[in-house]
Amino acid sequence: MSNLKRKQIYLEDESDRALKRLALTTKISEAEHIRRAVKGYIAKQKGKIGEEDPLRKLIGLCDKPDGPTDASVHHDRYLYGKRYCQFVCVKFL
Repeated sequence: MSNLKRKQIYLEDESDRALKRLALTTKISEAEHIRRAVKGYIAKQKGKIGEEDPLRKLIGLCDKPDGPTDASVHHDRYLYGKRYCQFVCVKFL
């Protein structure tokens, strides 16, 4: 747990009281319960949104020295590949 980031959140009164009771009962800190809840929530959401989101391919693409210099113009080519470019070129020519 050495790489923790500080976050500030707002809870409704009912959630705050329930979290305090849970922490006292289990002898586990409120922060640890929140971390576990967030981790579980993110794991569930990953299955729903999928890991094959083509936008993920753009993250860091232009940070590489040998990366493309035209990604802002031809982003669809980098996202969707040759199949998309063939469709668009045929459709709009």
